[in-house]
Amino acid sequence: MSAFVSACQSCGHEFTDIEANRSITALTERFEQIEREADERGLSGRNREKAILEKRARVIRDFPVPNSREDLQQLMFFIQPKIVASVQPDPNIEDWRSKFIEVLNRARNAYKDDANMLAEFDRVEASLTASVGEHLQIKAKRNPLLFALLGGVVILGVVAAVSSQMDSRKQHQCEEQYTQDAQSEQARLEKLMQSAEQSYQGKAYPQAQATAGKVRWELAASTCKVAENQKAGTLWDEKRAGLLAMIQKSVDADQAAAQAAADRVSAEKQAVEQKEAQVARIKAEKEQAQAVEKKW
Repeated sequence: MSAFVSACQSCGHEFTDIEANRSITALTERFEQIEREADERGLSGRNREKAILEKRARVIRDFPVPNSREDLQQLMFFIQPKIVASVQPDPNIEDWRSKFIEVLNRARNAYKDDANMLAEFDRVEASLTASVGEHLQIKAKRNPLLFALLGGVVILGVVAAVSSQMDSRKQHQCEEQYTQDAQSEQARLEKLMQSAEQSYQGKAYPQAQATAGKVRWELAASTCKVAENQKAGTLWDEKRAGLLAMIQKSVDADQAAAQAAADRVSAEKQAVEQKEAQVARIKAEKEQAQAVEKKW
C-alpha cells in the first residue's frame, strides 16, 4: 500500500487533510541512501544484502515515533504491509513488527477517548497476530526440519515450565508447613518460659531451673527453611541460657544472704556466751573475795 493515499487499502479507513508525511519521506530517502552507499562501496551479492539489512534494521529501530494522530495513522499503514506474511517477506520484517507495536501503543494512547478508533486498532492488532501465524506456517513449509527442532525446543520449554511450577508448588507447601510447625514450636517454648518465670518469681528455684532447661528448639531441620530453622534454634538457646543465668544469680544471692544471716546468728550467740562467761567469772571473783574477808 502506498504511504501517501487518502484511504487505507487494507481496511478502507479514510484520512482527511493528509499531506506527505515528512518523517516517512525521510525514512524512505534514508533507505535509498543506504543502498547507494552499498553500491559506492562496491558491495554485491550476500555482502551487499547483509550490509543493507543491518543498516536498515538500525534505522528502523531508531526511527522516531510521531505524536500527532494523523502521523501515527500514516505510519501504521505505512508499516503494516511490511509485516504481512508472504512468500517473500520484507527482509526486516521483525524490525518492522517491533516498530509497528510501538506505533500502535502510541496511537492507542493518542486515541484513548475514541472508542471507534480503539476498536479499529484492536482489529489491526488481531490481523497482525493472524499474519504472524501465517508467517510461521510459511516458514514451516520452507524448512520443516528447523520447525521440528523448534517444536522440540518448545516442548522442552513446556516441560521445564511445568517442572518449575511443580517445584514452586512443593516449595510453597514446604514453607507453609514449616510456618505452621514453627508457630506450634514457638508457642510450646513460650509456655515453658512463662512457667519457668512463674516458678522463679515464687522463688521455687529448683523447679524454675528444671523447666528452663527444657527450653530448646526441637523442630526438625526443614528442607526449605534451613537457615531460618538454625536461627530459631540459636535464638532459643540464648533465651534458655539467659533465663538459667538469671535464676542462678538469684540462687547465689539467696545462698549468700542465708549464709550472712547464719553468720550473724552465730556471732550474736557467741557474744551472748562470752557475756555470760564474763558475768560468771566476775561473780566467782566476788564470792572468792568475800570468803577471804570472813577468814580474816
